[in-house]
Amino acid sequence: MEDQNPAGIKEVKKFLSFKSSELASLPLKVKPLRFTKSSFEKKIFHALKNSKKDFDLNHKFQFKEELRKILLSTNEVKELPQAILKLTSLSSFESCHVLVHEKGKPVGQNYFYTNSNYEESKLIDIQSFNSLFSLVKKSKNKIFNQSLNLKNDLDVVGNFLAKEIDLKNYSVIYLMSRNSFLPPSQEEQDLFQSLSIHLQPLLMKILDKEKNDLKKEVLIKSLENFPEKIFIKKNSQFLFTNHQGSSPVENSHLMVFPIEGEENTVMELSNLSKDTISTELYHSQRVSLLGELLNTLQHELSNPLFGLNLTGSLLASDATDEETKEILGDICLNANRSQTIIKNFSNLYNDHQEYKKIQLYKFIEEVITLTKSETKEIQKRIECIGFESSDTIEIETNSTCLTQIIFNLIINAAQAIKSQNTRVQNNRIIIKLIKVNKSVTIAVVDDGPGVQNELTSTIFEPFFTTKDFGTGLGLSICQNLARQLESKIHFQNNSPFPGATFSLNLPLV
Repeated sequence: MEDQNPAGIKEVKKFLSFKSSELASLPLKVKPLRFTKSSFEKKIFHALKNSKKDFDLNHKFQFKEELRKILLSTNEVKELPQAILKLTSLSSFESCHVLVHEKGKPVGQNYFYTNSNYEESKLIDIQSFNSLFSLVKKSKNKIFNQSLNLKNDLDVVGNFLAKEIDLKNYSVIYLMSRNSFLPPSQEEQDLFQSLSIHLQPLLMKILDKEKNDLKKEVLIKSLENFPEKIFIKKNSQFLFTNHQGSSPVENSHLMVFPIEGEENTVMELSNLSKDTISTELYHSQRVSLLGELLNTLQHELSNPLFGLNLTGSLLASDATDEETKEILGDICLNANRSQTIIKNFSNLYNDHQEYKKIQLYKFIEEVITLTKSETKEIQKRIECIGFESSDTIEIETNSTCLTQIIFNLIINAAQAIKSQNTRVQNNRIIIKLIKVNKSVTIAVVDDGPGVQNELTSTIFEPFFTTKDFGTGLGLSICQNLARQLESKIHFQNNSPFPGATFSLNLPLV
């Protein structure tokens, strides 16, 4: 083939024939670069990578610094959703939830805030909370879609991010949504998940403080409502009294208690009788113990029962055999019933000394369930006089106090029956509910040996007992509780029939 540009080819050949010494002698502006194309690309790549790394580190530092400032100014859990939404890196989100559940409690709390300055706080039941917590914990990317299971508990539209935090005494879920179906970016996901590292110590501090504040509030209310004069002072300076404008009690009628952990601080009160103090202390200790036991029981059983119920439902939906479906249905039904019983027990022994409406017949059924271990083999029934068991008869009362009264009276009846007879299958305990006008009488009737006539005037006195190992405080405590309900326990033998009857009267709603 004939050359079409012989002169050009000669110039190229001449350039390629240059030696390195000749290249070195060329002017500086025309010196060739001393690295290959591939090494040049590597240098550019590493420069860009280091630049991006520096940017990411700087961005994360700014995020952490901003987060630190915002969280340091947060003093309550209900303020957390608003604080999280203030973060610049997460400013595209519209709403934030923080759900908190104290382990062993029947309900949790859902704190909610939106960028339109709408905030709300509402309760969430333990089943819904556990379901959501389990769902979030099992997820890897922590991205979720709105579902029917969550619709009633969360005001969320479209996609949302959620993360769980498991503390010693609390379980926490925080979630964010931009109220759209656009998925969050990877950077938003990373920053959102990194929040838990900073939120965990903050939540521990805030939740412990809120619990201690609540205890202080309950203590102060208890002191304010104490029937005797109380004066708390430190270094002779008065810090608290439940009788404003009253003078301190006289020394001859004074009891002084040093307050543990507070130097030179004492509590002074009127000199109560030994019997009264011992009765109240015994009652407080027993309520406290029952509360702790029920919280532990609920914490240990709620999650397994929820899992059993959920598994049974899933298996039942896949089962083709009718008998298998029926068995699985029974399992789910009883698991759900057990959860309800545990929840109701916790409600009976709550910490709040408040009055609330209760359905009387259902309430008595639950108390009877509490006594099953002591009353097994003894026949028990509820008799309604003046109304039907299906009627909605309500009373407004302190359920904790009333539970302890009825519980103790039924236990006493069972023990009296057993003291007389080892074969108790034919014995009965009847709880009569007698409605008259706008009040109802609750009477616990047994067919045991009754009470000897010479002892009837002393059965409500502290430390009086006819049992070999009794404390003698049961009926005394019950009578004190009845007075708190503005009622009184009445007693009578069923003469000429066997047994005894204890009763109290309460107003209807």
